[in-house]
Amino acid sequence: MVDPGQIPSRHIRKILFVGAGAVGGYFGGSLCKAGADVTFLVRPGSYGHISENGLSIKSAHGDFWVHPFLVQSVSEIPSVDLIVLAVKCYDLLPVLKEIAPLVEKGAVILTLQNGVSTEEQILSYYKRDCVVAGLAYITARLSSPGVIEHYRRGMISLGELSGENSARATQIYDIFSESGISCRLRKNILKAKWEKLCWNATFNPLSVILDYPLSLILDSPPLLEVVRSGIAEVMAVAAAEGVHLNPNTISETISASNQFRAYHTSMYEDYKRGKRSEIDDLNGDIILRGKRVNVPTPTHQMLYALVKGLFVKRSFSSSDKTQDISER
Repeated sequence: MVDPGQIPSRHIRKILFVGAGAVGGYFGGSLCKAGADVTFLVRPGSYGHISENGLSIKSAHGDFWVHPFLVQSVSEIPSVDLIVLAVKCYDLLPVLKEIAPLVEKGAVILTLQNGVSTEEQILSYYKRDCVVAGLAYITARLSSPGVIEHYRRGMISLGELSGENSARATQIYDIFSESGISCRLRKNILKAKWEKLCWNATFNPLSVILDYPLSLILDSPPLLEVVRSGIAEVMAVAAAEGVHLNPNTISETISASNQFRAYHTSMYEDYKRGKRSEIDDLNGDIILRGKRVNVPTPTHQMLYALVKGLFVKRSFSSSDKTQDISER
């Protein structure tokens, strides 16, 4: 892999957000509000709503409205400097094919996906160093096309997989920070992604299985034992891959979750709305990685099987759309 510190710096001006859901809509809308040159690549269903009504963010930090430039195909724009991927993990491969012409012209990609496999997939697909890894920490939901309800947080962490302080990562950090978005430039972004996976791969599936807000998990000693076992397995797989998490990760993850006890998770909301699940990219990925490094993952095998079963069950019956807030 090319050292990103040796890649010639390209000044980042034009930004493309792929997706205008809760994550892309909030962060991309915030950049638009600050005057950044932002374009959204959106699906046809969202295009009509947003082109007519704009993007409305009802935020705990203050409501705002923007009318961004929209495209339905990358063929409508000659080039961009930065592509922010704000789509679910399962949409990644079709998106990589779609944005390939822009990447070939030198665009840098910022990832905001859950899990730890996105960057590997991108680098394998393009065969060149075009990725700055990122994480979104936000409690928000898409209440309708073009309308985002933002409840808590709204922070991005980013950094080079190599740990280098590259010009491109610093530029992206500056763009977000100067636009009023809380942003952190991390030397060990891969460790941060594994830390977030500890939460996502335990609380997300349990919320679907239990059909209840996070408070049920946090107030139940037996359920917390499942969380502890799940996080311990993630930590063991990470260590086998050379990523060593803080020994206090289990207690810190549980303690930090208390601020979200009244919320459901994003996987729960996807389940209730009839959408696909990221279970394969979270628990499924942990199981596969565990097999490769000979680390048992029985807790994740159980969670994976139960959630997959519930999604199959849902496919046989209609379900009402939930109006609950989701914690990503």
